[in-house]
Amino acid sequence: MQALLRTFWFAAFTLSEYLRSGRIVIELAATAAAYYLFFRRWTLPMTPDYFFSTVGLFTLGLTVYTGSTILALGDRPQGYVTLARRLGRGPYLIGLYLSVLVVSWGVYGVICLLIALTNPVSGLDIAGWMLGTLPLLLNLAMLAALLTLLTPIVLPAPWRLTVLALVALAFSGNLIGGSTMSSLPEPVALALDVLRTVLSTPLLPAFTGFAISVSRDYSGASAVVPVAQLFLVIGLLSLAVYSFARRELLFSA
Repeated sequence: MQALLRTFWFAAFTLSEYLRSGRIVIELAATAAAYYLFFRRWTLPMTPDYFFSTVGLFTLGLTVYTGSTILALGDRPQGYVTLARRLGRGPYLIGLYLSVLVVSWGVYGVICLLIALTNPVSGLDIAGWMLGTLPLLLNLAMLAALLTLLTPIVLPAPWRLTVLALVALAFSGNLIGGSTMSSLPEPVALALDVLRTVLSTPLLPAFTGFAISVSRDYSGASAVVPVAQLFLVIGLLSLAVYSFARRELLFSA
C-alpha cells in the first residue's frame, strides 16, 4: 500500500511539474487546432466512424510527444534525489507512466467534451461512446507503455535500436511489396515472411483495438481484444520495470 501511495504521489508531483513548466501549452494548442480543423468545421453532424478514427490517430500522435517530454523529465540528475527518498525504481517509472497516461487521456476527454457541447456526433449515444472509447484508451496506454520501455533510463541505446528495428520489421509488409519479395532468394523471402508474422502478432491487439473503436462491434472474438490490450500493457510495463531495476542509473545532465 505504501508503494502504491508513493507511486501516486510521484505521478501527481510529475504532473504538477509538467503544468508548472508550461510544457502543457503544446498539448493545449494542438488540441485546440485539431478541434477546429477536424471537428468544428463541419456543416453536417459527424459520423461515429469519422470521430473515433480521427481522434484515435490524433491522440496517438500527441501521446508520442507527451510521453517523450514527460519521460525526459525523469531522465535528469534530480531523479537521484527522488529515488533516494525511498520511492524505489518501480514506483518511479510507473509514476512517470501514469503522468503520461493522465495527460493523454485528459486530451481525449477535453476533445469529447468540446464536441458534445458544440457539435455532437450523429447517432452516438453514451453506450456507443463507451464502446468506442475503451479500446482507444487502451491503445494510448499501450503506446505510453512502449515509450516508457524505450526511454533512455530503461534501455541502453543498442537495445532501443533493436526494439525499434523489430517494430520496423513487423511493419515492413507495407514497405516491402510483392515485387521486392519475389526478387529476393526464396529462403530469405520465407525467413522474412515468418519474422514479420511472428513480430506482428503482438501488434494485433493494437490494430484490432483501433478497428473496434471505429466500428464499436464486439461480436465474436472481438470481445476479448480489450483483454489482450490490457495484458500487452501489463507486459510492456513489467518488462520496462524489470529492465530499469537491473540497469545502472545514468541520468542525463
